[in-house]
Amino acid sequence: GYILPLCQIILVENKEQSLICAEKRSDELGLHNIWFIQANMDNFKGSFNIGVALHACGVATDMVIEHCIKVGAAFVISPCCYGFIQNTSKFAFPQSHQFKKVLSYKEHMILCRFADQTAVQLPPERRQIGKQCMGLVDLDRAWSVKETAIQSK
Repeated sequence: GYILPLCQIILVENKEQSLICAEKRSDELGLHNIWFIQANMDNFKGSFNIGVALHACGVATDMVIEHCIKVGAAFVISPCCYGFIQNTSKFAFPQSHQFKKVLSYKEHMILCRFADQTAVQLPPERRQIGKQCMGLVDLDRAWSVKETAIQSK
């Protein structure tokens, strides 16, 4: 909102405290181009061109990606909490055809648990493995998005 004052920013946040902090920061900066909505992405019906998700915990990342694809919006995602990724009524893991060929759901869950092992207090080798696992989980997501784009053409 600060760098792009001509853009309209709609902040959709599920957690009340996070929304309060964001509104306070916006007020401190004197921003008038940001609207705040407390909702889950599934309940947001507005249109937008670019979706940006920061600290999208577990399956929240996949919810944002799905919503962006549905409305034809570009997206930038900063996922986290890979250990919270699990099958839901809307999402089954692994997602991409390539990963489904080589990983079972249980193996994908193990990959996600390792992807959460990146804390600075862990040994460097373990953090490196965690980061590589994060990359694999996100590669599965990226390939799934690509497959969806190809199927919709």
